[in-house]
Amino acid sequence: MVKKQRTAKATQVEAKKFKEKAFQYRKAMELSHDASLWDAAISNAVHAVILMANAVTTRYAGEYFIGQDHNQAHGYLEETVDSEEASKAAKQMQAILRLKGLVEYEARSCTAKESTDTVKRVERFFSWAEKQIPASL
Repeated sequence: MVKKQRTAKATQVEAKKFKEKAFQYRKAMELSHDASLWDAAISNAVHAVILMANAVTTRYAGEYFIGQDHNQAHGYLEETVDSEEASKAAKQMQAILRLKGLVEYEARSCTAKESTDTVKRVERFFSWAEKQIPASL
């Protein structure tokens, strides 16, 4: 038996708000990265992709992921938007979310390479996600 993902209902107005917040975090990621604040850049990247994924799944299903383990959020995205491109985007998201524990809970700092790679992944993820959401949303 497949375990149902924990989700919450959301409106298209809320999808727009998720998208707006995602862009704020992406901008904060870029500014942090440019200032060589690698941990802050990756932390902002994590929030950016979670919020953008919420916008996409709300757009498609009227729901977004609320599970405790954000490492599962990419699975809900992939379930909701069933396409090869969505699978690729979900893999980008998964790679970014893997760094959440490191950046938020461990003593080791992130490296410039990890930050650069993460910024590139976020850009690829956003490029796909923006095609899933009408510009008016």
